[in-house]
Amino acid sequence: MISLKKIAHKKAFDIDHKASLKDAMALMQKNKNGCIVLLNDKTPVAILTESDIVNSLSGTIDLTTDAYRYATTTVITTNENRPIDFAFDFLSGHDIRRIILVDDDRRYAGIVLQEDLFDYLEEDVYKVDLKISHIIKSNQQITTVNENASIDEALILMQMHHIGSIIVVDEMAHVGILTEKDVLNLTYQEIDTKEIVAEHMSKPVISVDKEMLVADVIELMRIRKIRRIVVTGTGNRMVALLTNRDILKHIKGNYTRILQIKIKHAQEIMDYLPEAIIEVFDAEGHQVIHWMNLKAKNIFGKQLIDKGLDTIFSRQDWSVISTHFQSATSIVNKMVHIGDAAFEVSGTSSKNLNSTYIKLIFKDVTKHENTKLRLQQEIDKEIEKRLENEYLLMQQSKLATMGEMIGHIAHQWRQPLAQIGGVFMNLESAYAFDELSEKYFKAKVKSGNELLKHMSNTIDDFRHFFEPNRAKEIFDLSQYVQNAINIIQASLTYYHIEVRFTAPSEAVTISGYPSEFAQVILNLLDNAKDILLENAIAAPWISIEIVEKDDVVYINVEDNGGGIDESIIDKIFDIYFTTKDREQGTGLGLYMSRLIIESKIHGKIEAKNGRTGAIFMIEIDRIARESSS
Repeated sequence: MISLKKIAHKKAFDIDHKASLKDAMALMQKNKNGCIVLLNDKTPVAILTESDIVNSLSGTIDLTTDAYRYATTTVITTNENRPIDFAFDFLSGHDIRRIILVDDDRRYAGIVLQEDLFDYLEEDVYKVDLKISHIIKSNQQITTVNENASIDEALILMQMHHIGSIIVVDEMAHVGILTEKDVLNLTYQEIDTKEIVAEHMSKPVISVDKEMLVADVIELMRIRKIRRIVVTGTGNRMVALLTNRDILKHIKGNYTRILQIKIKHAQEIMDYLPEAIIEVFDAEGHQVIHWMNLKAKNIFGKQLIDKGLDTIFSRQDWSVISTHFQSATSIVNKMVHIGDAAFEVSGTSSKNLNSTYIKLIFKDVTKHENTKLRLQQEIDKEIEKRLENEYLLMQQSKLATMGEMIGHIAHQWRQPLAQIGGVFMNLESAYAFDELSEKYFKAKVKSGNELLKHMSNTIDDFRHFFEPNRAKEIFDLSQYVQNAINIIQASLTYYHIEVRFTAPSEAVTISGYPSEFAQVILNLLDNAKDILLENAIAAPWISIEIVEKDDVVYINVEDNGGGIDESIIDKIFDIYFTTKDREQGTGLGLYMSRLIIESKIHGKIEAKNGRTGAIFMIEIDRIARESSS
């Protein structure tokens, strides 16, 4: 909506209220619009018009006197942010030709003239088959003066009839017109008012036939930059003097009627729309339903006009919508639930003086929301099934790993079992040779108990290793990497495989499931061991390194087993993919490792070939580490 400040005149229309009448008249001649605003410290205090000049000429006029003394027209101001349609009603309602604009601090901001509005009226307001004869009075009196009359005589008639111009005639017809602008000019030039009118009138007189269209007359007046035009009838006889003020007065009624027709037509169209539409009237924070289309009445009820919005919305939903409109002029797709139905509400807000109108459109998305709900339920079921499958796969993987653990336990127990056997042999020999003293006996029993305790601790290590974590916890990566190494250490030692573990001096912690993480490290160590044995590497080694760089922690597991065939390196994390014989592997180890790292730790794992063998890289960034916590 266009505001008045966008069309306002701001130059050559204001002067200090203490300026002389001579200076004020000079500025009025410069702007050529017959008025000037008098300011006192940027505040409008008066308006001087051509009419004031005309009325002042009944006595002695002093051009050096303050212009403020001659300004009799009431100052009527309005805020510069008012819309143009407001100005149209304002001018017609106050029967004035211009509006003085002020800003929020009541300081002068410009002036809008009635002729400015023609450019901004909707075309169909006056561009209809409306003729001049429709808007002039049939018995209109036209004030005239003979061309040989004096200017004084013409001024007396203008003052007597309170008119801004007078037609000059000879014996046959109208030959000119004396306007307020002409009077302003001759006063400024200090011309003797006893001179005859014919010497100072404007001519020729622009005239139009009464059957001419109003639209064409408006265009003619705009081109000629005039505010008055003579209307003629049969035989070129004068029938009226038409001003743009007369046109605006008539258009006001026509404008209102056309707006009402437009509103009614728009409402009739909205009655056919499939969406519910309501209009809300908001005055000083009090909102009521102003209008509803047929769809809205069918959905919400027919007796809601002038009722509050709580008859439709929940208090919370309407509070959100009305609060939104306090800082914005539109809202899009706000989801609300009304009864068992779901709607997306969109709308706009427009202000008119102290009132606000809010139009809301309700798009029924109940079916869509129900479909989304059903799909979500199906997705939830599928996720639940997937989690169950993942749990079964994890159990299967653990069972497979536990089978491998039996071999690790055997390696862990082989040496202590041999040592316990030696204890028994020593006791037996000592007894046979009668050398079994109490001190010797207790020492051997103590040694045997320590070996048994070590074996028991080994079982506890394996048992705790496979205990699942039911909740996330903060854990030290180095500790659980070492736990995995401890489990497989005896087996690696048995095969003469060196383990190199490097970690930062300070603890590196993350939030997650430590038992599952340790299982990933154990899987990688087991795979590295198998490939080292399979390829019969002469000096086999496995390196584990924890590096923290910026906000990312890296765990790299590398070996010197020769690497991974490039043709299958992209498949090694696939479920059930394995290069081992069926009796030796299930293809779950690396799949479960990726699943654990991605879903439990929120990191990522990938593999590549280094200079001497494979490198498995686990990466966990700061955001993932924090979101895991």
